[in-house]
Amino acid sequence: MRIQDSNAVKEFYERTAEEYDKGYETPYWRLYHEITWRNIKRFLPKGENAVILDAGGGTGYWAIRLAKHGYRVVLTDISKNMLKVAEEKIRTVKLQDRIETRIVDIRDMSCFESNHFNMALAEGDPVSYCLDAEKAVRELARVVKENAHVVASVDSKYAMIHRALIPCLIEEKFSEQSIRRLLEFNKSGVLKRDFKFQSFTPEELKNLFETCGLEAVRIIGKPILTQSFTREERDEIIAENFRRILELESRFCDAPGLVGIGGHLEIVGIKHSMRTHQHRLH
Repeated sequence: MRIQDSNAVKEFYERTAEEYDKGYETPYWRLYHEITWRNIKRFLPKGENAVILDAGGGTGYWAIRLAKHGYRVVLTDISKNMLKVAEEKIRTVKLQDRIETRIVDIRDMSCFESNHFNMALAEGDPVSYCLDAEKAVRELARVVKENAHVVASVDSKYAMIHRALIPCLIEEKFSEQSIRRLLEFNKSGVLKRDFKFQSFTPEELKNLFETCGLEAVRIIGKPILTQSFTREERDEIIAENFRRILELESRFCDAPGLVGIGGHLEIVGIKHSMRTHQHRLH
């Protein structure tokens, strides 16, 4: 990741930190978070002294939720202003004794010892945004203990093709430029909005985790079924049918033929001992 890319991400979140949470106060994002929580709960560590890393955790949504369930959490982010908002929220719910905050780049977590955390989260797509996914995932794998889980969400390549690039193809009447843009994206997975970010297919995500020493044990799409709704109609439909849609999403989110169409992908990997990892490779 080039310096200017890193700065673009940091500057965006420094600038939007105060208003960031407001964008997620919709039925769609409530559904997204509940799908995520159901997945995370399957893999939570046991034990009173378990410590969870919330890497790139921004304003602290997951750190606070985990702390309310009794875990100690280390919340990191590249943006000082995002962590400032998180700290205010943490004080409001009186969880200062359970959550520690640090400014840390997910690609370089050398401030943490190896084999330290009982679980690591990278929600909100920091693995996509850092543009050096392998370095980030290797760091996540390094800092967790053996047999601990790493859970990360990323942007979905197939969803981006469907949502962003196919409309461009149609609008530009399948021009050579639009076709070339689609083919280049399919190869690199990189798009730019406020900053550049990388998206993945389920297969690419699985390979990334396994290259970094994590066995991929589950991949889900989130959400899947509601991706066919337009932005204008989806919140109304979800609000009116929230519980039923959540149950359907939970049932089909890891179906192999459907995962890739999810708006985001979430992968769970487990860190085995080096001996176990080498044995699996053979």
